[in-house]
Amino acid sequence: MVERLSNFPGFIEGIAGMELGVKIFQQAQSEGAQFTMARLKKLQPVDGVFHGMDVNGQVHIATTTIIATGRVPIRLPSEKANLKGVNFCSVCDGPLYRNQNATLAVVGSDNSAAQHAITLARIADRVFLIYRSAETKMDSAHAAQLAGQKNIEILGETEVIGYKGLDIIEALKVRSRSGETHEIPVDGVFLAIGWRPNTKILDVDLKKTPDGYLKTDVTLMTSFSGLFAAGDVRDTDLWQVLTACADGARAAKSAAEHIAKITTT
Repeated sequence: MVERLSNFPGFIEGIAGMELGVKIFQQAQSEGAQFTMARLKKLQPVDGVFHGMDVNGQVHIATTTIIATGRVPIRLPSEKANLKGVNFCSVCDGPLYRNQNATLAVVGSDNSAAQHAITLARIADRVFLIYRSAETKMDSAHAAQLAGQKNIEILGETEVIGYKGLDIIEALKVRSRSGETHEIPVDGVFLAIGWRPNTKILDVDLKKTPDGYLKTDVTLMTSFSGLFAAGDVRDTDLWQVLTACADGARAAKSAAEHIAKITTT
């Protein structure tokens, strides 16, 4: 979740990601859209239609489907299962450290990592931004914002190789470019080391990229007839809210045309 979008048309001062989401949701409702608030466990084709089973065991049936499940963050290979203090969303979990004189770390070097660090700098006493590459992958605007934060310390060419702590994280184990290892005491860490497409629920054979993103044609239909994809889950070269919205419009139009076609033949 993004604290504030600065590259969405129409909002000169930016807009909070959650606020934009609520506005889009309300606008869709006002146009007659109906929402079933259920988390899907599996989606599969059955006898020419799609069956989506939710976590409560209820099956939702549709003649066509648009997959817009986005991406999920990648975890560190060394990450301990269920260790408290390992986070992915600074907007959601950052406030938990407010008024605690906390020392927090962000692992990553792109715009998402920069946004995490800037958000956390307003909450924590000290923030480490750690990445293993020699240079960052963020744009100049984010780099400039980081430079203006006195309580953010940047540690480049530094790799996080493990965590210290039994139930709650106590420190990061890191290795510098020279090969030396040491520990950095922290109260929490926020990961921004990359993403993978969120396709776990799909029980259908589809064409994908080597990284697992869904391949689509010009109508945004996947390799399975009647199954469309929109947004970050599909093969694209630009992961932005604006392009995801455009995908949604095209996929919806294509899905409606597909339904009309199969119902008249």
